[in-house]
Amino acid sequence: MTNQNKNIDFDLSQFQKIEDIIYLDEPILTHLIKNNRHYLLYLVDTLKISDIYLLLELEEQTIFDYLTKQTTLREVIFSNQNFIYKIEQDFNGKIIGVDITQSKFLSENYLPTRDSYLNFEPTVQSYYYDFIKNFETKAYLRSLREQAFYIKLAPTSSKYSDTIGFNELVSELLKNISTSFKSFLKADFFESFKEVMTDEKKLNASFKKLAPDLDYRMVDLDFGSFEIGLAVDKVMKQSIENKEIRDWAIDVGYKYQNIVLDDDYDEENVSEIISNYSPEDRKKIFEPIFKITENSNFDFKIKDSKSKEYSKILIKDKSKIERILPSKLEVVEDEKSKEFEIIQVTTIKEKDKIRKIIRLDENTLFESTDTKQVILKKKDFEKFEYDLEYDVEIPLNISTEKGQVLFETEFDGIKFKKVLGTGKFDDGIRQIIASIYEYIVNKSE
Repeated sequence: MTNQNKNIDFDLSQFQKIEDIIYLDEPILTHLIKNNRHYLLYLVDTLKISDIYLLLELEEQTIFDYLTKQTTLREVIFSNQNFIYKIEQDFNGKIIGVDITQSKFLSENYLPTRDSYLNFEPTVQSYYYDFIKNFETKAYLRSLREQAFYIKLAPTSSKYSDTIGFNELVSELLKNISTSFKSFLKADFFESFKEVMTDEKKLNASFKKLAPDLDYRMVDLDFGSFEIGLAVDKVMKQSIENKEIRDWAIDVGYKYQNIVLDDDYDEENVSEIISNYSPEDRKKIFEPIFKITENSNFDFKIKDSKSKEYSKILIKDKSKIERILPSKLEVVEDEKSKEFEIIQVTTIKEKDKIRKIIRLDENTLFESTDTKQVILKKKDFEKFEYDLEYDVEIPLNISTEKGQVLFETEFDGIKFKKVLGTGKFDDGIRQIIASIYEYIVNKSE
């Protein structure tokens, strides 16, 4: 039922005009504000002596959705739950009459078509240029908050009411959580991709490159007892090109929440932890968390969303802690042979400036190699205080094999070879030069 009262006092000049959204020879759709409330004034009909407008109040979110083609103008009007003013205004700007109605009573003639999406690209000068950008930022934060989980650190003592000390928070509590999370990320990445990337150097390099994108986003904060909302940023992780790694990067934040920030550590969870992570990794991941949960001065709580109730992270069965963290961690180190590689370097020196040494390794167009040849000259002998009476040019091959460095050359038909178990190349060159010099001296006698 509509109100047919034509005597409602109404003054459109009390509204602040923001901008015409649709303009075709005259304003068709205009954005107005009054008392921090947002309105759309929509021209729906033109009569002989007057225009008919609909004035409806709506939320900024709805305006944003319409401007960014997420909804139609028809849907904006038809789904509006507020009262709608139908205003008749003559061509001199005088309001002739006002009806109060609702969207469900509107004539079909007053509604736009079903595909009434807006093709709109605001200029830099437009109000909506910053409006859309700011709203996208707010929408991004809002979406993160909707999926965030919350942790709470609260003192058990009432000495300082419900407040927590800054130094305690930063140096003891947050530091432990951060250490645990970083350790979990690396351990889980290595566990997940060690079969795909068998080269440990490449595996480590991939993780280091990926690490900055793995962090939680802090989306909410409350003080007294310290509360923080943490969310996995799915949007920004879309920049990760490898789909398998991208899926892991999105999932690992939830995985840490479910495995490490578990509120009761049931038997299934404990068995999974022991099965999937080495004792060394478990120590790095769980010891910092247990330092908090086993500290009687604090309560460590968690909840899945802002609207849920907190539950305390408490491991009642202390034997589970002992199983996750063996009391004496025996680390048996494998007897690994030392591996060496020959690294090429070059020196760049600008005139009158300091020299700069550049390693020509896998990060450049040059590659490291297992073999390198150098030419031994008279000055090389002099470096080690061996004086030759004539110039020489002796090719010396330096190579690596099974954790050893080999120095090999041939001079005057005689082969010389030295093997070192360290990477001290000067020692090897010195020994080769000493052997050659001894041969030259003995031959001359």
